[in-house]
Amino acid sequence: MDIYHAVMLGIVQGITEFFPISSSGHLVILQNLLGLEEPQMAFDIFLHLGTSAAVIIFFRKDILGLFRGDRKTLSFILIATIPTFIIGFFFKDAVESFFRSARIAGYMLIVTGIWLGLASRISHIREGEKKELGPANSVMIGISQGVAVIPGISRSGATIATAMLLGIDKEKACRFSFLLSLPAILGATVLKAHKIATHLASAEMLSYLAGGVVAMCAGLAAIKILLVMVRSDRFYFFSVYCLAAGILVLITL
Repeated sequence: MDIYHAVMLGIVQGITEFFPISSSGHLVILQNLLGLEEPQMAFDIFLHLGTSAAVIIFFRKDILGLFRGDRKTLSFILIATIPTFIIGFFFKDAVESFFRSARIAGYMLIVTGIWLGLASRISHIREGEKKELGPANSVMIGISQGVAVIPGISRSGATIATAMLLGIDKEKACRFSFLLSLPAILGATVLKAHKIATHLASAEMLSYLAGGVVAMCAGLAAIKILLVMVRSDRFYFFSVYCLAAGILVLITL
């Protein structure tokens, strides 16, 4: 993979990781369009490390607060991570085969669009009925994050939408989703460590690093934009986009 393709994929990853429109789905589709037939799993991990850095930079105060006194939120993150890990560990081999199919990504983008649309609608109906995270809600959000290993199902979209459907404040749902991404990405990195090690000494290393840095920069911008859109009740825009993108993929591919 050359630097041009790495930078392009880094921009896509940085934007789609935090916008609830599925980074994995867009990467699978773009890889197909660019003729990258084999899954670039090690490169995907570098991109996710870049977006993890964006979360750490943007939410550094929240992260420090988790270890300085906000033990309740920290415990909820750990609880939510358990079902995500179980799903990722036992189904990782089956899910890897999905990364070869842009058609699956198209179908799952439509599912994401419906999911986001329902969450946006129901959250308006239940406006003012705000609930706390809690252990049970954390498990539900963790399960939704686990399901998002399928390309086309947005991780941020699934977790934010599930939290909204459970009656949790939209902005709190966003922040929890971003913080929850860190252990999930770390777990994926550990599971794919052997593939990363294989490529560390390769000629593609510069491209991998470039993609990761670009993903971090694009991710910082995407987080800020998403929070603004959530505060201004424009979350449903992403539902329309996912539906349109999924249908377009199925028609063209």
